[in-house]
Amino acid sequence: MNTIRYLLILATMAVAAISVGLAQEPAESPELDSKLYELHFQQGMAYNDSGDRTLARQHFLTTIYLHPDHSGANYQLGLMAYSDNNYSAAISFLERASVEMSEKVELYYWLGGAYWKKSRADGAIKNYRKAVVLDPQHKNSFSLYALENLAEVYTRTERLQESMDAYQAALKRETRQAWVSKIKDQIAELHLTMGTYKDDGNTRYNEKGEAIGGIGAGDMRTNHYFEIARHTTDPVKEAMYYQKSIEADPGMYQSYFNLGWALTRQGKHDEAVPAFVRSDEIWRQERGWNPEMIPKTDAHAFLALCYVELGEPEKALDFAEIALGSAPNYYYGLLYKARALTELGRSQEAIPILEGLIDRNPDEAEALYALYESYRAALKPNLALAALYQAVRAQADNQQKMRWEKELNVLKER
Repeated sequence: MNTIRYLLILATMAVAAISVGLAQEPAESPELDSKLYELHFQQGMAYNDSGDRTLARQHFLTTIYLHPDHSGANYQLGLMAYSDNNYSAAISFLERASVEMSEKVELYYWLGGAYWKKSRADGAIKNYRKAVVLDPQHKNSFSLYALENLAEVYTRTERLQESMDAYQAALKRETRQAWVSKIKDQIAELHLTMGTYKDDGNTRYNEKGEAIGGIGAGDMRTNHYFEIARHTTDPVKEAMYYQKSIEADPGMYQSYFNLGWALTRQGKHDEAVPAFVRSDEIWRQERGWNPEMIPKTDAHAFLALCYVELGEPEKALDFAEIALGSAPNYYYGLLYKARALTELGRSQEAIPILEGLIDRNPDEAEALYALYESYRAALKPNLALAALYQAVRAQADNQQKMRWEKELNVLKER
């Protein structure tokens, strides 16, 4: 996919109306040639079955151009958008398809997933529930997958008893041994969070008598505070409880990393730096998990983010390069390397990195905004405008979306 062409098309042509405005009621078209749009749909299915997604997509788009309500074409385009990580478009297509495919379990599974990928918990819960309810006889495996994902959404939104109930229901249906073990671990973690955990004979404790390991079937290293933090999306609460987790078990590297991540989401990048550094230090000592003592990739990538935000792009670039040294294709290593390059006046080097990231994930707001900044710095105003347009569209956080919309409106007036 050519990223520049992709951005310009989505920002300026009718494809944007197709992928973004599908929830609008189409104009009456009594002269639709049903044979023509069905022919395009069947050709799309044939190409899809043969693995030619490009031609399949073209025929599905032609189908909904001729007949915007065509449920089959909207459904297939929704699945394609989902597999391309374009979750905003997936939501639009699948919502449109659901009007006539209201009994299709798989549709609500994918729609729930798209909403959750966009951090829209209410939409995820509504659609995962619908997938479960549509299969009371438990004949469709997608209703089980929806139930398991529903439990996770409940967990992440602090609806712990509902999460417990969903996991217990899933455990009765699940036959895949790996998933049985995973669900049992999730249930053990929920008990730990809720203060109802019972020692199974393998539990390890700290000097205060707090459980810090041997949790669940997976013999997990975790604790009450870590699980409370993990089961919320509030970064302030996360930071507080990850700090308590560190006090309970100072040797748990993930607590330091998660603390750093919670602090960055509050804009406290200077406080996040020592947390990421300590996470890396402990990780390098973990001979069981890290026998080669390689640097902690994600810690170095997010140190790069911190130093970009702190106005030290040289340091940021150094940390990004360390991250990429152990994982050359690591998304956040590349993203924050590109941001550092832009800050250093090297936007021409940053642009191809960011275009590659957008090819991988066209609905990632942070990367789109970084691409906008690079295009702007490289004096490419039309491409900058297109990238910012898409960043606004992809942004799930309403406050950030409003700030970017104001910036977009200023650019449009120039």
